[in-house]
Amino acid sequence: MPMINIKDVKQAPWRVLVYGKPGVGKTYLGKYLTGKTMMLSFDGSYKRLTDIYQTSTVWSLDPNNVQQDLADFAREFVYIHDQYNNLIIDNVTSLQELWFVEKAKESKNGLDNQIKHYNEYSHYLIRFFASMLNYDLNILTTAWEEQRPITALNGQQFSQYAPSMRDKARDWLMGHMDVVGRLVQSPKSGERGVILQGNDGIYAKNRMDNRTWCKAEDLFKFGDVEEKTDGKE
Repeated sequence: MPMINIKDVKQAPWRVLVYGKPGVGKTYLGKYLTGKTMMLSFDGSYKRLTDIYQTSTVWSLDPNNVQQDLADFAREFVYIHDQYNNLIIDNVTSLQELWFVEKAKESKNGLDNQIKHYNEYSHYLIRFFASMLNYDLNILTTAWEEQRPITALNGQQFSQYAPSMRDKARDWLMGHMDVVGRLVQSPKSGERGVILQGNDGIYAKNRMDNRTWCKAEDLFKFGDVEEKTDGKE
């Protein structure tokens, strides 16, 4: 790749990863996107939100033929990606589970995964996302959440909320996102918000603007919404 002058680089589209517990409303975030959207669905959540995605195109992964179907999508998207403003990759946690189920079929009893499968999956996911991130369109990725163990430099151990994925694939993906946010919902008001600033207990980041959290409907208004500092949950 040739050298380029940084002054000639146009503003890149955003890449956002939102994670949260099942049912909190991650797929619903597509309602707040502008422009034409392609959804790559790994769990079929869109089927309960057809009123939102009436003008979108959906590729629903075949759970019985995971690797081939995803390869077919990648090949097809090469030719049609310029028709879209946004790509939603909905639930990489589900993709992970389906991939391991399919690979387990290679074992003698059809149920057990081999040690090599774990590294294979990380490389597989990284390769797929690397190709998607090359496209000139906004990308929203969703995942379920989990608490992962963290050991601080002083030896203190604690748990941190993060996307539910294999460590290597998760760390690579989070590192390539502009925003990683945890979607939460207030048990009192039902209002949903996205935590955009991390701490010991939550992984989050925001390099698009200075917000530390926002309402779910304001997530994609980068630079247009004043920073909020309270009322997260």
